Amino acid sequence: MEKKIDPIRETTDEARSLAKMLIRSARFASLAVLEPGRGYPIVSRVGVAADVIGAPFMLASSLSNHSQCLEQDQRVSLLIGEPGKGDPLAHPRLTVIGRFERLSKGDHRCTELRSRYLMRHPKAKLYVDFADFEWYRLNVERVNMNGGFGKAYLLSAEDVLSHDAGRDKLAATAHDLVLRMNDRRSDEIGFFASRTFKVTAAKWGLVSVDREGADFFSGETVYRHAWPNVVAAEELEERLLQAIGCPG
Repeated sequence: MEKKIDPIRETTDEARSLAKMLIRSARFASLAVLEPGRGYPIVSRVGVAADVIGAPFMLASSLSNHSQCLEQDQRVSLLIGEPGKGDPLAHPRLTVIGRFERLSKGDHRCTELRSRYLMRHPKAKLYVDFADFEWYRLNVERVNMNGGFGKAYLLSAEDVLSHDAGRDKLAATAHDLVLRMNDRRSDEIGFFASRTFKVTAAKWGLVSVDREGADFFSGETVYRHAWPNVVAAEELEERLLQAIGCPG
């Protein structure tokens, strides 16, 4: 009897790095929820971002169909990854599987999510504070990733998320650093991003930093620059300045 070939590859650091890049640079995704009563999947295109430890989250109106589905069943799949030139199936993408948690209006995490989301979706300022809009954070359970033809991986939450010890301090430090760097180092940020990502943009902006890297926005696309190693919150500024070629 012919032995079946296992299409799933062994998880490597390269696979983990690709998955983190896809999740943390995503601005849009396809969200699959389950229709109450009937159980059929319903797919919507939604705006997303990643929090300071790399978990996807979204802003959604409670009036939307998918939000109403989530009130009954929080299980979701979130397809992330944009097609580029050529065959769309040749480009990496992944499906994040888990449960969406709706945050209450008074949850302190809403401040973090709001700032990170608006850096990636500046036009959302028009409606972000409307009464019917809510924050939903994905509690990641597992990830199915296709890194291109013949590159299938099954990843755990630990493979794609940073540890969450001291996350509140990290979020506050990162937010302050992003604001200061965009205010004081905008020219250096633009030069670094254009050179590193080989993309010309009218205006580059730093949109987030975390223990494992920094994210830059061209006005259309988020590009991620990963650090060579994980750094502590108090080392973020030094590492970022080193990366963009600025003296401390």
